[in-house]
Amino acid sequence: MIAVASEDQSLRVATLALDRQLIDERQLAHAFRAWLQAPERSLGEHLVARGWISADELGELERTLAETPTSPSGSDSELMTLTMPRVIDSLLDLDDLDLGSLPVQMRERISLRGLHSSGGIGEVWRAYDEVLAREIALKRLKRAQSRHPEHRARFFREARITGQLDHPGVVPVYDYAPGDDGSPCFYTMRLVRGRTLAAVVEAFHAEREPGADMLTAALFRLLHAFVSVCRTMAFAHSRGVIHRDLKGENVIIGDYGEVVVLDWGLAKRVGSSADEPDGVDLANASDSLSGLTINETMQGERLGTPAFMAPEQALGRIDHIDRRTDVYGLCALLYHILTGRPPFMGETVVAVMDAVAREPVTPPRELVPELPAALEQICLRGLAKSRDERWPDATSLAEAVDDWINALAERKRNEQERERFFDLSTDLLAILDAGGRLSQTNAAWHRLLGWTELDRGDRVFVELLADQAEQRRQVDATLAALDPGGDPSELELRMRHADGGHRWVHFQVRELPDGGVYLVGRDVTERRRSEQTYIGLLESAPDATCVISADGVITLVNSQLERMFGYDRSELIGQPVEILVPEAVRERHVGHVRRFISQPTTRPMGAGLELRGQTKDGRIIAVEVSLGPVETETGLLVSCALREVEPRPRATRG
Repeated sequence: MIAVASEDQSLRVATLALDRQLIDERQLAHAFRAWLQAPERSLGEHLVARGWISADELGELERTLAETPTSPSGSDSELMTLTMPRVIDSLLDLDDLDLGSLPVQMRERISLRGLHSSGGIGEVWRAYDEVLAREIALKRLKRAQSRHPEHRARFFREARITGQLDHPGVVPVYDYAPGDDGSPCFYTMRLVRGRTLAAVVEAFHAEREPGADMLTAALFRLLHAFVSVCRTMAFAHSRGVIHRDLKGENVIIGDYGEVVVLDWGLAKRVGSSADEPDGVDLANASDSLSGLTINETMQGERLGTPAFMAPEQALGRIDHIDRRTDVYGLCALLYHILTGRPPFMGETVVAVMDAVAREPVTPPRELVPELPAALEQICLRGLAKSRDERWPDATSLAEAVDDWINALAERKRNEQERERFFDLSTDLLAILDAGGRLSQTNAAWHRLLGWTELDRGDRVFVELLADQAEQRRQVDATLAALDPGGDPSELELRMRHADGGHRWVHFQVRELPDGGVYLVGRDVTERRRSEQTYIGLLESAPDATCVISADGVITLVNSQLERMFGYDRSELIGQPVEILVPEAVRERHVGHVRRFISQPTTRPMGAGLELRGQTKDGRIIAVEVSLGPVETETGLLVSCALREVEPRPRATRG
C-alpha cells in the first residue's frame, strides 16, 4: 500500500506555487524527485535552487500558508487532492524515476526514512519499524528489475543466503516480502551505521605522507578488519556459500568496531549451477559492458566487480569458481588496503578484465616502497592466476596476516626490552646502520660524552672521533673485516666530548644479521692516562724497555729499544716478544715465556741471565734483562728492560 505524505509542509508550499502558476507540473516533478533524494532541504528550497521561484516568492508562499488553516477540510488540502495526481503523472513521465522511490509505508508497520544506497538491481533504505520502535535497513528490488523473473529469483536467493549465515560478520535478516501482489519486493535487516572499508582505505592513503612509515595504528586497524572479513568468509565457505563480489564497498566498518560483509546478491552455493549463464569471449563483450565502471558490480555473463574479480570470473569459467575465487577477492581487497588502488586498472571494463585474466599484477612495493616485504608476499600469493597457487582457503589467509601482525608485535616487544636494557646499561651501547649512522643509542652517551639524543640523532659515528683522519681509517678497516658469525673485534678510540674535551673508549664491535653493527663501549680514559704516565716514565728510563702481555705480545716500547734493535715501534707493538730473540731459539723461547707468566717473579738487572737478542738487520747482540711483573685491571703485564753488554766468552770443550 502506497500513501503519499500529503500533510507535509513542503508539499503544501509546492502545491500553492503550482496553483499560482509560478511553476508547472514537470518542474514540480523534478524538484519532488530531488527532494526525495535530499530530504534535508525542503521542497520549496529545491525549487529556489533550480531558479524556478525566487527566495522572496518562497517567503510569500510560506507566509500565506502560515495564515491558512491546515485541517483536512481546508482549502490547501482540497488543492493538494486535486493537484497530486497531476504531479504523479509527471513523475511517471520522467525516464529515470522509480515510482517506488515515493514515500511509502510497507505492510502498515515499516516507514521509509531515506535512501541509503542504490545498486544494480536493488536499493537500500533507512527505515523504521513502527511496532518494535527500532531503526532498520530495508533492501528492495527496483521496480524496473522486479518485472524480470531472474532478478526476482536472484533477489530472493540473496535474502535467503544472507538470512542463513548466522555470523557476527553478516547482517541478520528480519523479514522478506516477495511482492507477489504487485507491492514492492523487499527484505529487512539490521541497520549498520559506519563507513565502507573503501572509504576508510581512501582516507588512510589520503592522510599518509608519501615515504612515511606504513606501520601505523591506522594500518593495523585496517589489517584487523581485513582478518575479520577473512573469518566471515571462512564461515560462509564452511556453509557452502561463496560471495563472488568482495570489494571495499561491500564491507562496512561500524561505528563501534563491527566489521560486516554486505551484498550477497551474487553469492552462490558451492556445487550449485542455478542461474549461472555461460561466459562469453572478452573480445565480444564490449557492448554489454559499455557504461559500467571498473568498481561496479556486473550482472549477466560475468558476475562480479571487474577491478576485484578473479581470472576465472573474468574469463567466464563458471566451473572453476570455488572458495579460492573468494580468496582472490580477499587478496584484491588486501591489495587495495596496502596500495590504495585495485590490483588492475584500465580505461575500460574490457581492458581491466583482460588484464585480470592475462597480465601479471604490479607488486605492491613498486607502488608503496615502504610496505613490508612479508605483507606483499601474502598478498601476491592470493592473486596468483592459478587457483592451485593461491592460499588454499580464507582461514589460511587470515592466519598468515595474523601471524605477521603477531610476529611484528613480538619484535616490537623485544625492541622495547632492548631499549630498557640500553637505558639501564652504564656502557655505551649503539647500533650503526649500513651507512655508519647511529640509529640507536642509550643514555650513557649523554652521561659519558655529554651528547644528548638530539645531538646524536642520525649522526655518523666517525664524526664523534677526536682524531678523525687517523682513527677513521682504523674504524673503516675494522668494520670491513667484520664476520657476522665470528668473534667481536675491538677498538680503542678517542671520542669527542660535547664540552670540547675527549674520552678514551674501548669498543667491542659485532656485526648484526641485518647488516647493522652493534657497539659496546667502556670508558678507559683513566687507564689510558695511567698508561700515558707509564709511557712517560718508560721514555725516561735509561735502558731499552718494552712491556709484554700475558700471552707474550709486545704492547709498549720506548725509543731506546727502537734504537737498540733498529725497529719502529709500529713494527713491534702487537708482535710476539720473540721478534727480539735470535731465530734459532725463538721456538724454545715461547716455552720460557709461558713458564714465567705462570709463576712470575721479579728479576733485577745483572742477575746472571745470559741472553742474546737479534736486531732488525739480523745482528746478534748480548743483553742483560730485568723482568718486572705488574698486575693491572686488564691482566698481567711484564716490564722488560734490556741493556746491551759485551758478550762473555763461551767455554769450549777440549
